[in-house]
Amino acid sequence: MRGLSTTKKLWGLLGIIWLAMLLLVGWGAWENRQTMLEERRTALGDTIDMAMNAIAGQAERVANGELDEAEARRLAAAVVRDMTYDEGRGYIYIFNEAYELLAHPRLPVGTSVGDFQNEEGRYLFREFVESVHHDDGFVDYLWAHEEQDSLAEKSSFHAYYAPWGWVVGTGVYIDDIDAAFLASLASNLLSLLAVGLPLTGLMGLAIRDISRRLGGDPRYAAEVVSHIADGDLTRDVRLSASDRESLLYDLDRMRASLASTIGEIHVSADELNRAVEELGAGNDELATRTEQQAASLAETASSMEQLTATVRQNAEHGEQARDLAGSTAQSAERGRQAMTSVIDSMSAINESAGQMTTIVETIDAIAFQTNILALNASVEAARAGEHGRGFAVVAEEVRKLASRSAEAAQEIKGLIETSDGQVAEGTRQVKETGGIIAGIAEEITQLSTLIDEISAASREQSHGIEQVNEAVSQMDRMTQQNAGLVEEHTVASQRLADQGRRLREHVARFRVDAGRTDAPPRPALAAPEPDRRAPAALAEA
Repeated sequence: MRGLSTTKKLWGLLGIIWLAMLLLVGWGAWENRQTMLEERRTALGDTIDMAMNAIAGQAERVANGELDEAEARRLAAAVVRDMTYDEGRGYIYIFNEAYELLAHPRLPVGTSVGDFQNEEGRYLFREFVESVHHDDGFVDYLWAHEEQDSLAEKSSFHAYYAPWGWVVGTGVYIDDIDAAFLASLASNLLSLLAVGLPLTGLMGLAIRDISRRLGGDPRYAAEVVSHIADGDLTRDVRLSASDRESLLYDLDRMRASLASTIGEIHVSADELNRAVEELGAGNDELATRTEQQAASLAETASSMEQLTATVRQNAEHGEQARDLAGSTAQSAERGRQAMTSVIDSMSAINESAGQMTTIVETIDAIAFQTNILALNASVEAARAGEHGRGFAVVAEEVRKLASRSAEAAQEIKGLIETSDGQVAEGTRQVKETGGIIAGIAEEITQLSTLIDEISAASREQSHGIEQVNEAVSQMDRMTQQNAGLVEEHTVASQRLADQGRRLREHVARFRVDAGRTDAPPRPALAAPEPDRRAPAALAEA
């Protein structure tokens, strides 16, 4: 069967169907025969039951004392012998265990039947006894038919009446059952032919149409489908020259379409894999640069925070320096005013020293005149002699006092001149110091102005650095978010790469012609340029 084509298998199947239908017809006729036979046997059983009831009735009369047993047996045998059925063709007979006939419509009573054989050579009455003791009581055999010149099949049924040791039996011909069986079989066969032949013709047309629509043997179609299912798209389908509508033609079109599609998918999967690899490499590089940029921004943010704290501290120190410079300017102004007062005092002292010099010179002139007067008085006292001695002593003392006064006046004059020189030098130095203090005051005033400007600039710079620090913090947060997004993109790229690899694995099971997978290579995806604006912005800040 494996070497047969599907068309032959279909024709063989049609033959098997015919055989099955014939068997069904035969089986139905045989079942009908068996049913008729069972009905006949049932009828035989009912007939024997009637005879057994008649015998039992006579035996009951014996038990009731109405008859003696011999009379009852005679009456029972007579009743059974007179029983007929099937329009007199059927009868009932009785024989005992000694094989002696007790009742038979055609044979005399007492006839020995133990050695009786039919044309088959069978001891029928012995078989009848065996059937009632060891079987169901039915025995089939051949017997001469009254209406025919030949033997006919006959079936008999026997029952055993144990109280009297009687075997009661009857038989019926069953050749008419066989005739009915053959007639039913012939009728069914004619009906089967009347219905089956047109159906066979239609099935032949259907088989021919199926073969034309398949375009070949279904096993070959299954082989083609198996190759396609296994992924082999390189084998062409064998078709007839005029085949444009069969299943094999559509399978060949499907194979060619699948080969073209799978070839394009091969190319697309390879390009997708390359693109995903390049995208993954770009994402890795971008992730590395983003991490570096995030680290740099974190360091920059930390430095900006330190710079902000330093500038804020400088601004606070500038405010303190401005306050101190103001206080120092005020103190310098007060010192300049004090120096002015000192210069005025020194000028007054210098003038007082000049007046003292004039007074000392006047005292010196007075002492000189006094000394001259004392000398004159001494001279006059000397001239007066003894009378002028006391006046001479006084004059001498006056002269000494005048000399000491002159000496003291000279000393005072020297001291005054020295003090005057020192006062003049002090006045000059005080004037110079006053000029220096005035310059210091003016410079301190300018310094205070500059410190005010520096303090204002420090405040503005602190505010600007705080804004820059906030911007750097925002850039740091954005960079961290970008790093997270890059990591997500990397994971997505990895998943996409896994999907691309799985796609290639799924597509790789299909084999197509090498020429169909050729496709122009696409340009590789360029790696993203690093963002250099953030470092530039930091440098400008």
